[in-house]
Amino acid sequence: MIKLFSLKQQKKEEESAGANRSGGGGKKSSAAQLRVQKDINELNLPKTCEIVFSNQDDLLNFKLVISPDEGFYKGGKFVFSFKVGQGYPHDPPKVKCETMVYHPNIDLEGNVCLNILRY
Repeated sequence: MIKLFSLKQQKKEEESAGANRSGGGGKKSSAAQLRVQKDINELNLPKTCEIVFSNQDDLLNFKLVISPDEGFYKGGKFVFSFKVGQGYPHDPPKVKCETMVYHPNIDLEGNVCLNILRY
């Protein structure tokens, strides 16, 4: 009986050690993180756009840098910060323009106002 108990205990310890080595005991990804990761992987950005992650582990907060090569804003560099909530894709991300710019869809604080981003 004692031998059986020690074998079970040893098996549990091996399983937990294996889970820790494979990363199974680490932080789980939320549904929003998985969806953002999928959406970003499928994204085909033009050469004038770049996504910047300040923290590689935090996919829900990132910046998009747009540098137009034609049109009225040619030569400019516009930075937008994205904060994606845990309710994504059902809840829209918060988008803010960090670059001071005149645009009808951007208010004086840099909040981007689009129908697709409203609740």
